[in-house]
Amino acid sequence: MSLVKYLNPFTIIREYIQRPIEAFAVKQYMGYRKKTDDSITNVKELVYRIAVIILFITAILWTSIFMYVGFYNIYMPNVTHVRPVHFQFKPCEDKSGICSYPYAYVPLTRQSSILMPKQPYRIRLVLDMPESPVNKDLGMFMVCIQMRAKGGYLVSSSCRSAMIRYRSLLHKTMRTFVLSPLYLGGLDEEKQQLKVELFSDFEDDPANPATDVYVELQSRYAQVYSSELQVQAHFTGLRWFMFNWPKISAMFGISTNLFFVSFVFILSWYHLQDGLPNFFKNKFRPAVKTEGDEKLYIGKVKLEREDSALFEEDTLLKEFQQIEPKETKKT
Repeated sequence: MSLVKYLNPFTIIREYIQRPIEAFAVKQYMGYRKKTDDSITNVKELVYRIAVIILFITAILWTSIFMYVGFYNIYMPNVTHVRPVHFQFKPCEDKSGICSYPYAYVPLTRQSSILMPKQPYRIRLVLDMPESPVNKDLGMFMVCIQMRAKGGYLVSSSCRSAMIRYRSLLHKTMRTFVLSPLYLGGLDEEKQQLKVELFSDFEDDPANPATDVYVELQSRYAQVYSSELQVQAHFTGLRWFMFNWPKISAMFGISTNLFFVSFVFILSWYHLQDGLPNFFKNKFRPAVKTEGDEKLYIGKVKLEREDSALFEEDTLLKEFQQIEPKETKKT
């Protein structure tokens, strides 16, 4: 029977062909599955690390940008404050014209301060004056200004002379001929714009900040279309560089903030890494065995061996106790 069994073709096929093929297929499948699981695990770890790196880089970059923007808004004042100037005067009762100097009250702000302390400002009055015969014959005239705080407290005052530009008859004729299409179309006017600089380096008083401005033209014959007051910050040092080179200063400021913020983030990461959950430790920090861990592991192995030896001794003792009563009964 045994010979027939071994010579059975079905047995031979099953033992030497089918089973080896099945074993080989199962082995290949298990190997492929293990590689796939390992690759999936590696991809997950890679995705986790890339996500954390992108998150940290984004947070550091935006933090640096917000820090520079906040510093710029705090450190840099408004470049120019422009206020319209509406002149008033007392008209004459018995003849045409004005019988007082044109004056104007210009409120800078309703708050306590609009100008940054210890920041120089240029303050100038811009006058649009027609090229009329009266203004040509006017000659020089004085423009005065007073900077006052709340309650009428005088902070500073200044007076400057002004005069419209002289133009000869030939110059006026040629200019009128060339610009006549603009004059006829209403796109330009025969006027001059006078810019009278009243303060070159005005600095506001922190104790009594300027809130009101009083302007006066010390001439009863000056003819003015319109006027405006310009308060322009006069930058020096770092403010001058940040105002005139905004892109370079922004790149330098953001890069400096990026360096320090990255340094703080890295120190914080290594400091807080000991308090992270085990999941993040296993994902983002390689396990390093220390001498203490090895000692602890060896101690655990010894304890396990001792426990197993004690367990074996107890079982042997119980077996001997069961055998002794049987021998006593036989005797």
